[in-house]
Amino acid sequence: MLNKNTYFCILILFISVSICLQCENPKNTEIFKNFAIKDTASISKFRISNTEGDEILITRDNSSRTWMIAGSDFKASQPSVDLLMETFYRIRVKQDVPKSAFNTVINRLSVRHKKVDIFLDRNLPYKSWYIGSPTQDHTGTYMLLELDDEKGEKPYITYKPGMYGTLDVRFFTDWKAWRSPRIFSYKNPKSVQKITTNFYQNRKETFTISNSNNNVVLLNFKNEKIKKYDSSQVKHYLTHFNNISYNKIMFENQNIMDSIFNSDPFISFNLLDVDNQSTYVDFWRIKDENAPNGWDAEYGYIRVNNNNELLRAQYFNWEILFKPLSFFTR
Repeated sequence: MLNKNTYFCILILFISVSICLQCENPKNTEIFKNFAIKDTASISKFRISNTEGDEILITRDNSSRTWMIAGSDFKASQPSVDLLMETFYRIRVKQDVPKSAFNTVINRLSVRHKKVDIFLDRNLPYKSWYIGSPTQDHTGTYMLLELDDEKGEKPYITYKPGMYGTLDVRFFTDWKAWRSPRIFSYKNPKSVQKITTNFYQNRKETFTISNSNNNVVLLNFKNEKIKKYDSSQVKHYLTHFNNISYNKIMFENQNIMDSIFNSDPFISFNLLDVDNQSTYVDFWRIKDENAPNGWDAEYGYIRVNNNNELLRAQYFNWEILFKPLSFFTR
């Protein structure tokens, strides 16, 4: 028979083996509570999908490290990206799901959820979040974590410290909402190599600014150099191309769009940047019979790079660019 010391040794060995097995099995550790991504700078892309079959992939796995909507030429909305990066970094587990609600939460997650796959520099997700519904008090969100294709057994109530509300609304798949509305976003005027502003109703007000190392040259509509002009105002004009956006993607029928596109715009802009990337924009005023001057004072229509797409623009955002040649030469 085994003596008490032997039994004690066997018991210690059994406990040790059990602890080791638990350490080797991530489902028995705290690892599936660690939703956060500490190094968000290493994130190369993320994919958002839902149980209705919608999906979008946002990636910066490109030479310029610019966030793009995968499968398109459209940049992703930087504020939306920044909001998710903050969420990836700051998310925390608020508490376990109460036992009384556990089965209900699991069942609801299996039927309806959003999934967020977060990638580093590899093709497989580093972490995947299954995002369920908000808690009844709307101060937390039911979520479950997956690591390397191994799904956690328990969902948790997550939140972002300092934020009142739920996290699920931050994750959406609508490409129109993800698309960056920026048309011109040159924070440094030195990035603008040349800009031509064309006034269709008054050609003599058309001008071109050539910019090289902040040395500007102003030319008229005949491409002739202007000798006397306010160079400080010309340089200041280039700073206006830093935050120019559209307001809405219009879904007019093709006949309406063709009618607009075949008419002369009010003004057009042809910008060439230092990377030799060109952006061409036509701007049309919108007729309004009730307005004093016959034109809508709030909105206009724009077309970018001759695409078959009509965009609406807020007049106050664009009118700063509507300076004629005489503005610089008076």
